[in-house]
Amino acid sequence: MEHIRELAILVVDDQPIINEFYRKILETLGCKRIYSALSGQEAIERLAERGDINLVLTDIDMQPGNGLELLQAIRCGDVDNTPRDLCVLVVSDYNYRHNVMKAVGLDCHGFLSKPLNADVLSAKVHAALHRQIDLAPSDTYRGISTEIKVSPAVASYGSLVAHKARPTGSSPAEPVSAPAAVPQPDLEPPTPPAEPAVEPQPEAPPTLPQSDPQQVQKALEQAASSLLPPGIQDSFLHYKHDTLREILHLLYQVGESLADSPPEEIHALIEQIEQLSTDLFQQEYLHQREHGYQPVSSHQAEHGLILQRTQMLTGKLYGRRKDRILKAYRQLREAWYRHISVKDQQYVEFLQHQAGIK
Repeated sequence: MEHIRELAILVVDDQPIINEFYRKILETLGCKRIYSALSGQEAIERLAERGDINLVLTDIDMQPGNGLELLQAIRCGDVDNTPRDLCVLVVSDYNYRHNVMKAVGLDCHGFLSKPLNADVLSAKVHAALHRQIDLAPSDTYRGISTEIKVSPAVASYGSLVAHKARPTGSSPAEPVSAPAAVPQPDLEPPTPPAEPAVEPQPEAPPTLPQSDPQQVQKALEQAASSLLPPGIQDSFLHYKHDTLREILHLLYQVGESLADSPPEEIHALIEQIEQLSTDLFQQEYLHQREHGYQPVSSHQAEHGLILQRTQMLTGKLYGRRKDRILKAYRQLREAWYRHISVKDQQYVEFLQHQAGIK
């Protein structure tokens, strides 16, 4: 089942006008079987009743039963007539990274950020359906908190949509645009509360060079290579190293393509980066829990920042403002460099300490 026309999709949002908006987009893409629910609890009932849903598109902030609780119930096998590996896409605008990383820990198939349009939704659904999830034991998912946090910006946006969004019926040839989001400045998302570090904080990493793309790539690859220290035989670190090199290579390709490549080609590269990043972050989350790493929340929050920056680049890409596209690209590159040089290095030092390596 590879085409959206063949899918039975359940849309879950506590605002009926948003459900109807998503329905309009899906209809323009040819989807015939679209169902809706106004809460996670209602979605669980719908899934159990029908037994034929192929994909769930869910918001996070709902009651009774938020989107994380819905995803957890599916992954734990607590929903009748529903496979644990059911494809679930989470709608998030990344204003609060903790929710994003909890969804990553619960093995969602991907994210959609607001505002939506038909082209992006189609690409996300296609990528999600082709993603293979290696399910963890149910108890692993039960151990993940489903408490959500919503920033004031998200609450304001939801209120605005409830009063002003007006889904319009467009012809199948025209993509449907999502309600305009409240303009947000390009600021860093809120910093999560500090957790006690296992090792002393390293010095701030040097500034990533901006002028020469090859120098930038070399600095990134050197930072990634430092995460494979001698003396540690850990298959995850080798997987992480190889995946990082692939991500960084794709990131370099994106930079080379910004000048003259069509947005669709660049978007495809960014999709690969996001998919590889999400897979890596999920595996690292499980690895850190297994090894009892105390600063897991702050580490995963930075993963959320990287996913946010990836989505921001996609959004700017379709805005067609070259200065903003380049700024978003550099922000993503910097986020990766800082994370590899500091947070990832701290985790490697923690593993060395556990193994008794000085």
